[in-house]
Amino acid sequence: MATFTPVTRTNKEFNAVYIRISARSTTDYIRTSYLIHKSNINKRNEITDNIILANCYSQIKEYIGKLAEYNSESWTAKEIKNLLLSDKQGISFSKFADKYIGKMYNEHRDKSVANYRTAIRSLSLFLGKNDIMFSDITSSTIRKWVDALSHTKRAKNMYPICIQKLFEEGCLEYNDYDKNIIKIPHQPFRAVKIPKVDVPEPRAVGPDVIKQILSATPIYTREQLAIDVCLMIISLAGINTVDLYKMDTSCLKGDKLCYNRAKTKSTRPDKAYIEIAIPEHIRYLIDVYKGKDHLFNFAEQYHTPDYFSTAINKGLLSVCTRYNLPKVTTYVFRHSWATIAQNVCGFSTEQIAFALNHTSAHKVTMGYIKKDFSVIDRMNEAVWQVISDY
Repeated sequence: MATFTPVTRTNKEFNAVYIRISARSTTDYIRTSYLIHKSNINKRNEITDNIILANCYSQIKEYIGKLAEYNSESWTAKEIKNLLLSDKQGISFSKFADKYIGKMYNEHRDKSVANYRTAIRSLSLFLGKNDIMFSDITSSTIRKWVDALSHTKRAKNMYPICIQKLFEEGCLEYNDYDKNIIKIPHQPFRAVKIPKVDVPEPRAVGPDVIKQILSATPIYTREQLAIDVCLMIISLAGINTVDLYKMDTSCLKGDKLCYNRAKTKSTRPDKAYIEIAIPEHIRYLIDVYKGKDHLFNFAEQYHTPDYFSTAINKGLLSVCTRYNLPKVTTYVFRHSWATIAQNVCGFSTEQIAFALNHTSAHKVTMGYIKKDFSVIDRMNEAVWQVISDY
């Protein structure tokens, strides 16, 4: 059983007063706000000032009352101190979020970092404060915030999901459920219904437009880059630009790209692994854009995947404007690959989802089946043939 004793730890003119915690052969100290003159400390180093002692024992009584709520017999002095100093209303959600997002940054999860930071910024603006406490995040507050986001297509879903994830991780960080130390006692998201993302209008263009873009004569280096990258996208099952940017040299195995999709590799049991054969008509691009530390030199030319994507889209805009074509982005090429694969080539939605490396709706079943990535190669051949025939 823990014991508490008012003590000093120095022998000066004036000395700080502490409450010593002793438990299971361990010792720790909680500093009080009191100072005591050396004349009020006896030869055995004991405090003799009755007013300070009375105040200290009043605080000790509160500590004993708080500790009685827990089964603390096996706790060390440090664990008891941490509990007694915890403030259920004063844990900073914002500071925890910064630490958690910093960890994601170190894991190179750039897109997630951007999403989480934007979500935090949105909630901060709504609450009118930069330092959000866990106690600020209530069911009522979140519902009002979600209502304020109702006009958005995606933020009303993505932002609350990010905040919910951070809140749950914070509970795991600060609550010790085995010892019944609950510093964050409330669960606000249990009473909140997060709205779904609005279904976006299909972003796709026909094979005729794709062929015109890929056949365009570039007049700027950025246009050449845009055309070449979009040729890769439409030839490699709508591959994401971030995956091209981050592709390691080890991902090239013979004539195949074997890699993990950057967006979901940290959240899926299969690490979002995929294999795609490189069609013969784009193999020369590996040499054209050969990198030093990466398969392609995109990471050497652009500081982040977003800068890389922006450069491509600007190049596309320039080409489309000059040729009087619909304004497209790299995502339009990804959507167009999927649309042609289904509507023209006749592949199933399930096959297209597999090729796009989306999470399967049949997770348990997929765990039983050894993946055959060759179907993706057949789909790429079929889609490219449709485009070539225009």
